[in-house]
Amino acid sequence: MPTDMIIDNTEPFNGLIIKGVGGLYTVRRDDGTAVKAKPRGIFRKKKIIPTVGDYVFVEPTTDPDVPYAISEIQSRKNLMLRPSIANVDLLFLTFSTMQPAPYLELLDKLLILCHKNDIMPVIWITKMDLNPETGSSIAKTYSQAGYQVICTSNDGIPDIDLFKHYFHHRTVGFAGQSGVGKSTLCNILTGLSDREVGKISDRLNQGKHTTRHVELFPFADGYLIDSPGFTNLDILEADISVFDIRQGYPEYDKILGQCQFDDCLHLGEKGCAVDKSGIDPGRLERYRSFIKTARENDYTKRNKGENRHVSDNER
Repeated sequence: MPTDMIIDNTEPFNGLIIKGVGGLYTVRRDDGTAVKAKPRGIFRKKKIIPTVGDYVFVEPTTDPDVPYAISEIQSRKNLMLRPSIANVDLLFLTFSTMQPAPYLELLDKLLILCHKNDIMPVIWITKMDLNPETGSSIAKTYSQAGYQVICTSNDGIPDIDLFKHYFHHRTVGFAGQSGVGKSTLCNILTGLSDREVGKISDRLNQGKHTTRHVELFPFADGYLIDSPGFTNLDILEADISVFDIRQGYPEYDKILGQCQFDDCLHLGEKGCAVDKSGIDPGRLERYRSFIKTARENDYTKRNKGENRHVSDNER
């Protein structure tokens, strides 16, 4: 764990924001030391908020209480709003075979979100021993779609080294339903003490977290995202477009150029080649439902814009 230290503050440096509370940020340097820093006022004027996961440039100040200031934020790979975190590289999408039953609509939404934000998804199926038939079916469906799938059981300890390699130079988080074992998996992966794991695990379980901030913990040459979010996702709230949904289904890459029309959405249009894609029927049904929702959202937005325009002209 990084420790705040009194260090030489005469030189500027590059670092990573690993925690932010009340406008004060903890920035970790490459040597493992961490300092407290406040953002320069220019960010407030530009309406830019430094975020956990941001790579920043920090300069010394003359303020003895806060001797460092964030003066520059590097370009972000992505920015998640719920929870608020930047530059996520990988998400373990964690679901169980039962207790609770797998909510595949959420899984497909999270996969779309990963594609939209250039995040590598790894599907993690837990409790295989409780319902191996369901687990094997899910694993087959998503493996054939081109996703990496890991399966573990409650009756054994997962291969820690298998998971560790995913963290190498990456910022990694967990997403999925509550009650699937994310806190236990986090304990196994990090090997932290029960007290330290409790700090992480309580917030990984939906409905139990009391602290709402996001924090990064160094782990296996990367960072583990400690966050209360990544559980609920709504297509409308995430501003996911029809194009985003289409890109979130790699099965359709197999039929590029095979449909009669180039802009085919695979909704049953004339000359659609969706049957050749090999997509799972459940995935196809959920895809079409998502497209319908996104279209209705787009229609609502356009109508609101038109009504607002008319109203302005009438004044």
